[in-house]
Amino acid sequence: MIVKFADKADADRLRDTMGIRFDRRDLNEIVDSALKTVNSQKLYVTCNLNHLRVLQSDGDFRQAYGKASVITMDSRPMQMVSRIRYGEQLPLVTGADLFAVLMERLVPGRDRPFFVASSTNTGERLVRKLVDRGFAAEDIGVISPPFGFEKDGVYSQSLLSTIREHRPTHLFMGVGAPKSERWVARHLPELPPAHIFCVGAALDFTAGLKNRAPAWLGQIGMEWLHRLLSEPGRLLPRYAGDAYFLACLLGGKKLATVSK
Repeated sequence: MIVKFADKADADRLRDTMGIRFDRRDLNEIVDSALKTVNSQKLYVTCNLNHLRVLQSDGDFRQAYGKASVITMDSRPMQMVSRIRYGEQLPLVTGADLFAVLMERLVPGRDRPFFVASSTNTGERLVRKLVDRGFAAEDIGVISPPFGFEKDGVYSQSLLSTIREHRPTHLFMGVGAPKSERWVARHLPELPPAHIFCVGAALDFTAGLKNRAPAWLGQIGMEWLHRLLSEPGRLLPRYAGDAYFLACLLGGKKLATVSK
């Protein structure tokens, strides 16, 4: 059961401390909204503990978050903090879950997804999944940009042109944070009207190229342990910093505010 704030003052106090006004809808409500036609760009970001930590020192990342229409809580430790300190059980909506459910509910002949994938293999597998469900191949856009594309103005304009020509209903960015969020925010006015999702490794999970943690680990908030054991060299320093940051959160540390 989702515990609601007693009043607006409680909601504002949580935002004043954590710096973000999180969306209060659950996964199915957000997916329902994301299947409706939009007339402008609608950016979705899913905030995990590492995002929250990086937001404290990365002004460009904060500006990107400030342009998001929907910010979900993608972290059980953050969910724990909001419950312990404010008596608020915010819905947990992870990027991996959001993308997986949306993939199943996109409709052939109506929706036109475009994937900016981390690898050609990921993109090809996602296209195959949708074609097997009845999508026409020409209704699916996919590209795997080269490393450093976000700093290449010429390539970025070419990518924008390709996306616009496809006329997507949904644009999925799977090239990692904060790269995806920064690139989308920088070029948001040039993107077509669509639901735009920065969901990182979610594309690789759904494509079957990376394994998610077993469901029981996620239910007890230990999904991070599975990822750490899968990529210890890359993730150990990150998770150590996140753990210290979590302790600061529990201590009531006031965070930088994401301004709309």
